[in-house]
Amino acid sequence: MSDVISKRARNLEPSVTLSLTAKAKDLKAKGENVVGLTAGEPDFDTPEVIKQGAIEAIKRGETKYTAAEGIEPLRKAVAEMYSKKLGVSYTAAEVVISHGAKHSIYNALFALMDPGDEVLILSPYWTSYPDMVTILGGRPRVVELTKKTEYKLTGEIFRKQLSRKKKPKVLLFNSPSNPASIVYRRDEIETIAKIVLESGIALISDEIYEFLTFSGWEHHSPVTLVPQIKDQTVVITGVSKSYAMTGWRVGFALAEKDVAYRMAAFQAHATGCPNSISQWAALEAVQKGAEDREMMRVEFEKRKNLFGKRLARIPSIWYPEPGGAFYYLVDVSKLYKKCNVKDSFGFCDKLLTEQGLMVIPGGAFGCDKMIRFSFAASENDINRALDRFENFVRKYSS
Repeated sequence: MSDVISKRARNLEPSVTLSLTAKAKDLKAKGENVVGLTAGEPDFDTPEVIKQGAIEAIKRGETKYTAAEGIEPLRKAVAEMYSKKLGVSYTAAEVVISHGAKHSIYNALFALMDPGDEVLILSPYWTSYPDMVTILGGRPRVVELTKKTEYKLTGEIFRKQLSRKKKPKVLLFNSPSNPASIVYRRDEIETIAKIVLESGIALISDEIYEFLTFSGWEHHSPVTLVPQIKDQTVVITGVSKSYAMTGWRVGFALAEKDVAYRMAAFQAHATGCPNSISQWAALEAVQKGAEDREMMRVEFEKRKNLFGKRLARIPSIWYPEPGGAFYYLVDVSKLYKKCNVKDSFGFCDKLLTEQGLMVIPGGAFGCDKMIRFSFAASENDINRALDRFENFVRKYSS
């Protein structure tokens, strides 16, 4: 049989996070005693007001194709909401609705970079960033951040990257972040935004966790602090994380009019339009979902605190304190030698085999010393998981 698979496809592997989440569900379905803290999605049901909005849309017959860029009522609502929230004026023509924030990021990369262009990606990074760049023919330039800078990009590091012979075309930036749950402070964001403005490069600001911040932390968008970078910036957000709507697949991109036009044009050829019913549900989320959104945020903060108290008792590990999102990124590298493993993948495999606990290896995020826990789970599952993790760590710490 002839080999018909392209080189590009041959080098591509499925998302590790999605694969392991599916594996955890499959093992549970088979009756295995497995606790999985892999999923980056709220365990809450979608709020009733949003579901009712979808039901009413079905009854009205809103089941046809929509404009490629999304229905006008939703784009207008997003433009109005974010003009107020960000303090920068957006019109409906500067909003593109896509099949989730991931799709919005892919569309933005297509509109902003050409084959051969470099994209700055900050490690720890969300697992799909490098692959999306590579698929489009770009070159991911991964900047490995460390504990020394709290896993944050500093002005010094950023300027050093820009001074290299080939200047990157795009900076892919994420705060609050997945997987580290890092939230940049106002002055840190402002420094980065000013450098973006001076350099003339494009910025994709992934702000999907914008409403999920905890006491002492506040989300700031680069365009809020330096409005002049609006035309260089695509702000990415959506309804998945904050409104418990991961399966509805609706993301938003806010961008300069011509960039938005090009993103929508690409989307029209690649996938057509976003799901029509999901768009009407997202409109309900934007207009009526704030109360439920805050209820879920408060509950996530309780879980974060519970998780932190449990982790603080466990020896031989280190982790940055989450400021937002719903993850703990934990450095377990001191245990590798005693566990007889070489990397985070081996560690997670041993953890699953011996304790029935499934988490995500940090190698999937460009930080092989770490593993990622999601606390978007019930308190019961969190306690069960941490009982198993503590048993495992103490066994190999002694």
